[in-house]
Amino acid sequence: MDDENLNLKEQISKRFIVDENSHIPLFGLDFLGILDRGTNVLEVKPITVCNLKCKYCFVSAGDYNYNFIADHEYLLTWVKKAIGIKKCDDIEIHLAPYGEIFLYPHLEELVKGLKQIPEVKIVSIQSNGLLLTPDKIKMLETAGVDRLNLSLNSMDPEKCADYCGVKKYNLAHLLKMFDLVLASNMELLVAPVWFRGTNDDGIMAVIDYIKQKKVEGFDWPKLRLGIQNYLTYSSGRKIKKAKMREFAFFYKVLKKLEKEHQLKLKLGPKDFNIHRTDAVHPPVKLNETDTVEIIKKGRYDNEYIARLNETWAVKVLIKGELPIGEKLRVKFIKSSLRGNLLTAIPI
Repeated sequence: MDDENLNLKEQISKRFIVDENSHIPLFGLDFLGILDRGTNVLEVKPITVCNLKCKYCFVSAGDYNYNFIADHEYLLTWVKKAIGIKKCDDIEIHLAPYGEIFLYPHLEELVKGLKQIPEVKIVSIQSNGLLLTPDKIKMLETAGVDRLNLSLNSMDPEKCADYCGVKKYNLAHLLKMFDLVLASNMELLVAPVWFRGTNDDGIMAVIDYIKQKKVEGFDWPKLRLGIQNYLTYSSGRKIKKAKMREFAFFYKVLKKLEKEHQLKLKLGPKDFNIHRTDAVHPPVKLNETDTVEIIKKGRYDNEYIARLNETWAVKVLIKGELPIGEKLRVKFIKSSLRGNLLTAIPI
């Protein structure tokens, strides 16, 4: 068994199923459940297991000590709760886990359930795409997926493998899957990350690929290119030689490339019909204190999942062990009306 498959087997063996019996609410956690930023897009995160260990992953997927898989019916219940709060009838559900969505065992049932909710107009999926097959693409199309956002950071398979932390990267297979998606009823968004000073040539090669597909008759919105600015986070892995750049400069460069290549590159909320809505916001504010109940270990040894009440979960950061069921007084170090995430530390 190769290293990648061994790592995947270990991740799955350390998984925890989150359902009604787990007593874990699905509002409040960044890595699991429902994330709302106060728009008509709800991010749904069903799984933390990943088939890659990308060197640029801002959440270090593939390295967790413990992994989580949310029951699809439980997720659907919480999606409906969120929609009830938002009072919006043009919701997009974006399946964007801190892991790989095609490792989720009930993806078909989840998508079908989402499409049965009257307010849900679009279901989109974020993925590295390497686990796609013709059968999966047909399943996604039949279930009702509207758009696939798939990663591609270079047209060189060896460089792709290096960026993704694996020995082999089947670029030829991925490009075949792109063609099948384009032949389906779904839209395709190719989403490279630009590591300034590292994959500059790779980004230009991806642009050329998209231009060739445009010549073949695939154009906006059927085929989109969404180049992402490389950012680093304390919780994530980093590419040593890559440089971050300010968004103002990044967009200036994209604007220049748009003129050179006659290709839309600057994507914003209006391009996806994203607009402000009522927010699913926490009942506590930054630096406030309250009592929470410890429910389970989180992804790491210094991370616990706690419950503030029946609706809100809290990520508690602490060094050392905490007994499950303990009531703990905490201070909230992350809480925002524009993002329904709660992180706390003991006081």
